[in-house]
This record gives sequence, C-alpha cells and structure tokens, in this order.
Amino acid sequence: MPKLYTREEARRRKVKFQVFAGMFDFLAIVAGILVLVACIVLLVALVRWVIGDVPVTFHKLWETFMKAIIIPE
Repeated sequence: MPKLYTREEARRRKVKFQVFAGMFDFLAIVAGILVLVACIVLLVALVRWVIGDVPVTFHKLWETFMKAIIIPE
C-alpha cells in the first residue's frame, strides 16, 4: 500500500527536492566551467607548441630541399 503524505509533508519533500536539484544544477555549471577552462588551456598549449615547432620543422625541410634538389652530392 502506498504511503500517504499530508500536504505539509508533501510540500517539505517538494522543497527538499528543489533544493537538491538547484545544488546539482550549480555543481554541473561549475564542472562545465572547469572543463571549458581546461580545454582553453590545452588549446593554448597546442598553439604555443605549434608556433615553437614551425621554425624547426621548416629549417629541417629547407636543409633537406637544399641537399637533395639544389646541391646534389
């Protein structure tokens, strides 16, 4: 047999669940912001790595080009 609640008990339960739902929403928003910040940090690190690697890569390619095409041994 289902448990019967008075109106006051039902109201208290409803408020309690609303508070928990609000807390969960707040925690989900905070977690989402943390994930976004982590993604931005990773993207910045990737861009810095690519910018730092471009001169080295093109230098190696230029050396290979000069040795193979321009000045064959």
